[in-house]
Amino acid sequence: MRFILLIMLASVFGYGVLQIDKIDPDNYVKMYLGNYVIEVKVLGLLLLLIGIVLILYFLIWLFRLIWRSPKTFSDWQQRQHRNKSDEQLGAGYLSLIKGDWKRAEKQLTNEAEYSHVPYINFLAAARAAQEQGRHSQRDEYLKKAYAAAPKERLAIGLTKARLHQKAGQLDQAQVTLQDIRELGQNNPQYTAMLIQTHQQENNWQAIQQLLPVARKQQALPSELLAELQSECHLGSLSSSNDVTSAWKALPRIERKRPANVLVYAPYLLGSGDKIGAEKLLRSTLKHNWDSDLIDLYGQLQSDKPEKLLRRVEGWILARPEDAHLSLAAGRLALSSGFYDDAKQHLQTAITNGPLSAAYAVLGQVFEANSENSKALQAYRTGMELLGSNKQHSELKTLAASD
Repeated sequence: MRFILLIMLASVFGYGVLQIDKIDPDNYVKMYLGNYVIEVKVLGLLLLLIGIVLILYFLIWLFRLIWRSPKTFSDWQQRQHRNKSDEQLGAGYLSLIKGDWKRAEKQLTNEAEYSHVPYINFLAAARAAQEQGRHSQRDEYLKKAYAAAPKERLAIGLTKARLHQKAGQLDQAQVTLQDIRELGQNNPQYTAMLIQTHQQENNWQAIQQLLPVARKQQALPSELLAELQSECHLGSLSSSNDVTSAWKALPRIERKRPANVLVYAPYLLGSGDKIGAEKLLRSTLKHNWDSDLIDLYGQLQSDKPEKLLRRVEGWILARPEDAHLSLAAGRLALSSGFYDDAKQHLQTAITNGPLSAAYAVLGQVFEANSENSKALQAYRTGMELLGSNKQHSELKTLAASD
């Protein structure tokens, strides 16, 4: 409409310019309206026409303003709600970072329907609800996130699976990851989460298949991928029905790894291959010193335990402060019948440790010497120390989880 009025004004102005040399301001223009005749000077007529056009333009503008006022007011309300929603989203995330889950949930869901990205509000609110143990409400927020942004199925699915993992709902996490498999198979975060889920389920075969993909996508740091590879070897060895074949299938460097040796050496001992187990432990300790391997070496059953004792005592010369070495020497000395040597090694282990197992073996030495009261005291001290260590370990685990 505005364009049409402008054309009309331009036409009148152009015509006036073309006829300006023929216009006499003193001339009159007669207009007949029924039985009436109106005479108007030419200049007055032009001013009248211009005034009429301006009045028409103003009336049209006023009409459009009134006509559009409901929509304009609605748009203004929308902007106000969106501004408030943006403020609530920011405040909600701050509360989420602070761990104020209840307030975060309230702020994130307030005005969420007016947010530019409502699915972000609902995903964050889902986490806040889960932290409060309200899993049903969490699932409701996740549904709202899907409804608000169906095209963001991958991002929402990853968040949902992560929440399930954190809640210990591994089956649900697995189902969610399977649902978004087609969307996530080229996504590094999806691969990392799938590996984490399999790791929690001890599904080492599945992790082994995913590791090449994870390396290609750089889904995890190279150091962590190397650790996962080692865990896969250990998991496969531990769960194998044919331990010997699984051991031979390991790369050479993995056969020198203490964790794997601690699986295979007991298997050899259980199979009656004492010589093979001792040789494996000794060769591994040359390159990878490990306290658990030393403890196992001290518990070897041999026809000549004094020979093993002399070897351990030789290692003690190089590592005199190693409590586990002294404990191993004490065990072997007890097996050899050298009670005084056993007592000396065990007291050294207690001084350098202290180790609860050293008290237990020392109690056996006292029993062998018919010193029952001392044996009872050693056993009691060892049990107290074991309980204290267990409680300390549980506290450390609890602190780490927090």
